[in-house]
Amino acid sequence: MSEAARNGLEPLARTASGHSQIHLAGFMGCGKSTVAQLLARRLVWNYVDLDVLIARHAGASIAEIFASDGEGAFRDMESHVLRQAIQKPCTVVALGGGTMLREQNRELISDHAMSVWLRVAFATCMERVGEGAGRPLFGDPEAVRRLFDERQSDYAQASITVNADDAAAQVAERIEAAARR
Repeated sequence: MSEAARNGLEPLARTASGHSQIHLAGFMGCGKSTVAQLLARRLVWNYVDLDVLIARHAGASIAEIFASDGEGAFRDMESHVLRQAIQKPCTVVALGGGTMLREQNRELISDHAMSVWLRVAFATCMERVGEGAGRPLFGDPEAVRRLFDERQSDYAQASITVNADDAAAQVAERIEAAARR
């Protein structure tokens, strides 16, 4: 290993698992977008936010898509855009909070990326999301809690799990270390 690699300065071509993408999964407010941007900078990789790509693809916000077309249509768009995003090497992808719900998405991610579940306490998510503006599935705290609990088993299918209750920079550092091992 070169000195630059030991110091974390050498760009990474592939993760230790042989993948050229890292996908961050987790519930709303777990830090996917923030950590993905920091991680991409650390790895000298591209950064993609799947929800942003979906909104561009649809020409509407996520909330507007949910309101006009429903969750099923949104999830179909999400799967379509994921298949496109998976083609770009050396990319960190911030997945949507529900991307891992579909088995076909989990299989695609498993085949092409090192996936990371950013596991956080429910209270952390609620604190980070605040009022939940622009989040179509955010509403009644009890319903959000049920959704949080229901999704844990899907997120747990990620390649690795990282505690994301800490600062985003620490979380990105942990993921980078795992990718380089």
